[in-house]
Amino acid sequence: MLKIDELKKMTPKELTEEFDKATKDLFKIKFEVSTGASKANNQIGDLKRYRARLLTIKNQLKTDEVKKFDDQKKVKTVKVKKEKK
Repeated sequence: MLKIDELKKMTPKELTEEFDKATKDLFKIKFEVSTGASKANNQIGDLKRYRARLLTIKNQLKTDEVKKFDDQKKVKTVKVKKEKK
């Protein structure tokens, strides 16, 4: 599992790949625990939290991109003086 600072430097595509990897690991560990092959119950919660972190960081990146786009596209309002006849 990577640290938060390392995750924040990743691209959305890399975050998705890391999420998929964590999901596969979670499935594997759940299966091992349910069959009695492993007693790593604590890893299940750790992986769930890690996946949640990945999704949170990915969503933060999306909102940051939207904010940057909105800031670039802001329309400046100009006051127009009415001419007197």
